[in-house]
Amino acid sequence: MTSHAQHLSQILACEADRIQSFGSEYAFYADQLRELADRLDSGRFHLAVLGQFKRGKSTLINALLGEALLPSSVIPLTAIPTLITYGNRRSIRIRFWGDRPDEVVKDGTSSDLYRALLHSVSEEFNPKNEQGVLQVEVTHPAPILAEGVVLIDTPGIGSVHQHNTEMTLNFLARCDAALFLVSADPPITEVEVEFLRVIRDAVTKVFFVLNKVDYLTDDEQKVALTFFETVLHEQAGIQGPVTIFLVSAKRGLAAATTNDAVLWQSSGVAQVSDHLVGFLASEKNTVLRDAITKKARAVLGAVALRLELSRRALEMPLDDLKDRMRMFEAKIREAELQRRHAADVLEGDHKRVAAWLEEEMRVLREQSIAHLMGVA
Repeated sequence: MTSHAQHLSQILACEADRIQSFGSEYAFYADQLRELADRLDSGRFHLAVLGQFKRGKSTLINALLGEALLPSSVIPLTAIPTLITYGNRRSIRIRFWGDRPDEVVKDGTSSDLYRALLHSVSEEFNPKNEQGVLQVEVTHPAPILAEGVVLIDTPGIGSVHQHNTEMTLNFLARCDAALFLVSADPPITEVEVEFLRVIRDAVTKVFFVLNKVDYLTDDEQKVALTFFETVLHEQAGIQGPVTIFLVSAKRGLAAATTNDAVLWQSSGVAQVSDHLVGFLASEKNTVLRDAITKKARAVLGAVALRLELSRRALEMPLDDLKDRMRMFEAKIREAELQRRHAADVLEGDHKRVAAWLEEEMRVLREQSIAHLMGVA
């Protein structure tokens, strides 16, 4: 870790301790700063793969890992991020909300790990995350992870499940950089353009990938590339030159699983992998430091806002507070009167309905008796 990173980490740790002293209601902010300092110390770099539903995010990650580990489906997966870090052995840890203990799968076959993931993150087996899964953590020996990068598979935006989009948007605050996928079938949509505007402000570094180019001819690829560049600049507001990788994630995965070097190069995934490795070697620490600084400022800004609101409440004149209390109590009394009035109305309606039913029953009895006497 560089001296600048060490200095920033020390500042974050000190600020976390200071904020912790403000009271238990500030513990959340202190924990956020400590988590940022820990990521800086360990060099843990969060690289999220983002995009709309069915753009090929999981397939691209599988190609980079060299095996079909992450589930991909014709239906949306559920709103659970999957974090993939480096490890000598493949393993899965499923974390849950609340006090439920983690579930760990290790030393299993690829199919065992795949099934464990599928039952945790798929809408089919875990609809609307009814199991209460917080996140899934995978360790894998892929070389691209060896330099401290954490690949994050996020739920697709724009599917029929709104909770997927919300989860992805909320997760952006934990991302340092992103691979943003669009595909040739169809080209970029308005939903993706809106999402890019959010990413532009939330994520420090974004790489762009145009997937499924194997469906296009060479001329069609050039047209799609030009169109994508135009949209990025004119509609999404991306400034400066952009690098867009043309890939077939499906072919890249096939090449990785069969060790086909020629197919690996022609799939375009090789260029993505090489670029990421080069970036991690030369720019990762700088981008990580900038991203951590940006996130820390956001946390400190939230703390400052909360302190300012507390200060204003304390400085509010006592008479003003008493007036507000009297207004509040008056509203409570008014609500109670309205409740009683509604109860009285309902009680009156109940009595009127009961009397009407009793009269109808009396008439029906008399008619029935007269009819029976006539029959007799």
